[in-house]
Amino acid sequence: MFTSLPTPTRHAVLLALALLGGCAAVTPPSHIPASQQQLAANPSPAAQAAGIERGQLATDWWQALADPQLTALLQQAMQHNHQRQAVLATVRAARHAADATRREALPQGSLGAQAQRQQLANIEVDPYRQGQPRPPMQQLGIVQQSLSWELDLFGRAGTAAAMAERQADLQAADLRAATLLLQADVVRQYTRWQQARLNRALLLDELDTLQQRHAQLQHRQQAGLADLRDVLAAASASQQTQAELAANDTAAAAAAAALAVLCGDNPLTTPQGARALRLPAVPADTAIVYPDDLLARRPDVARADAQLRVSLGEAVLADRAHLPRLSLNLSAGVMAPFGQLGNADALRYALGPAFSWDWLDAGRRAARRAGADQQRQAAWHQYEQAVLTALQEGESSLRQWQASRTRLTSAEAAAALATRAARYSLTRSRSGLEPQNLALAQHAAALQAQRSELAARAAAIEAYVEVQLALGAWQAAPGSEG
Repeated sequence: MFTSLPTPTRHAVLLALALLGGCAAVTPPSHIPASQQQLAANPSPAAQAAGIERGQLATDWWQALADPQLTALLQQAMQHNHQRQAVLATVRAARHAADATRREALPQGSLGAQAQRQQLANIEVDPYRQGQPRPPMQQLGIVQQSLSWELDLFGRAGTAAAMAERQADLQAADLRAATLLLQADVVRQYTRWQQARLNRALLLDELDTLQQRHAQLQHRQQAGLADLRDVLAAASASQQTQAELAANDTAAAAAAAALAVLCGDNPLTTPQGARALRLPAVPADTAIVYPDDLLARRPDVARADAQLRVSLGEAVLADRAHLPRLSLNLSAGVMAPFGQLGNADALRYALGPAFSWDWLDAGRRAARRAGADQQRQAAWHQYEQAVLTALQEGESSLRQWQASRTRLTSAEAAAALATRAARYSLTRSRSGLEPQNLALAQHAAALQAQRSELAARAAAIEAYVEVQLALGAWQAAPGSEG
């Protein structure tokens, strides 16, 4: 077909056609946009029931907790948490590996030099015993450089580069997941630590109240004014409170140590910058927004999507493994005895294409393709499962948030009523209308109600954290891995 063209032009056309073959590289598209479009037609029942509107989530979701100490600890954890930094380094390594894979399609050159003293055996120069003289020993110098370029005829190199990029995306999804979990763990451990510290003050007050009540009941029992069972019950309540105090101190120490490790600090020290004794604020419902891009924000869905795209690329490579390969090779150098490397007759070179085709593989390609197809099916089901799990966790977290808000409202009302009852009982006791031990019992009940309110408040904060996890709140800044 090209016989009428001049030789240089014919070579240029052949090279252009070979380069155009590289356009056959397969880069599977993301499935997330299509899944997200299907999701848009089915609004979240939990979000609708809670009156939560759709929109864009705030990346710094913890600001709704209105706690500067917590914000400082989160910033410290983002910078110094060793597990997150390890995952970040893994992502960067994957990006560099993808860049190296992409460059595999470019020409490669090498340079070599060798010096040797050579003496051929007699059988090498006179294999048929014809009396040929044995050549003298030679001292040779060899300098050679080579250039090779395998043309991407069927898009194998381009597909492999796309797969390497998806592997890096997979690692980036792991980084997003690790960052979200780190933020959530910092908020949870900080909340538990502060709750335990606040709880300790209430437990000490309650223990003192119960011990006073026990002492008064003992006096009344000795005077015949109280039943022994009431005395024993008061003693049991004091012991139970002491046990709760010990468990509370253990929980406080564990939360403080966990918080220190999350922030990259020594767990034997108190968390730096956390001195004030207060719980974070419980956000209002308006602080929660159901994202329009839920699936794109979820790290597990992004990871499953990247894995699916990698499996599609592997299927393509398995299908094209048997196709021909064509490379262009050039080597040039000099070879001569020492001192004569600059002579014109020392020059040596080779130039030309190399063609290879594995036309017989005894069914290996078909077996690899079948295996790649099954891997693709597995990746597809894992992606679908990740999407369903994301939707389920979003619904569950929103309903749990609503339940925690209801529980907190009831706990606040119960604490207020118990406080009123304790004040009323104290007034009656001071007026001599009822024994003091009854006022002490009411005060202990009020303290227990306050501890229940504190626990409900902490549970609401943790429910808010779960919502942010389920909705994929945190996202890296554009152009940044994290």
